[in-house]
Amino acid sequence: MADKPQEEISAQPEYSILEFGDGYIALIQGAVEGTDEEGKKIVDFIIKPSNLLRKRYDIKDSMLDQNRNMPFKAYRKDLIPINQFDDANRKWLYIKTFNHDETEISKIAWSLRERLAEQEKRVIVLEGELIWQSEQLQLAKTNPAEFVSQGAEVFEKVFSRTVDMLKGKREKDE
Repeated sequence: MADKPQEEISAQPEYSILEFGDGYIALIQGAVEGTDEEGKKIVDFIIKPSNLLRKRYDIKDSMLDQNRNMPFKAYRKDLIPINQFDDANRKWLYIKTFNHDETEISKIAWSLRERLAEQEKRVIVLEGELIWQSEQLQLAKTNPAEFVSQGAEVFEKVFSRTVDMLKGKREKDE
């Protein structure tokens, strides 16, 4: 019995799929990452919409090219890779609808993004405070007299107003 030579089997995706947050799908024919005018990361897709997607969103033949493909743009932050480690079956979830409307998935993601943005702002403030504290520590190490005098100036400004307020109250009482 003659042995057949082994063939190299490469795991290339036959079709990559883009699934929208409302369940409709399209085949991904190509995609390029870039940035928009505001500097946000976007992905420019060339998609082949399914028949159900075309019916649901009234995609006309005039919107398609001769290969029945069309362009579609999405923010990278709204795309979730579903099978990112399976090259033979790549799928992406776009958490919004074809018309970029919110879905239940995107609403959940929105609240998480808001919390993350708040945490990022807090980190920036804390980093600024850390830089200031480091500068103050360095000043205290290298020039303690100036460090103490700066502290005394701040204390004097704050405390002098308090003393003035107390003097004004005492004068009214007398």
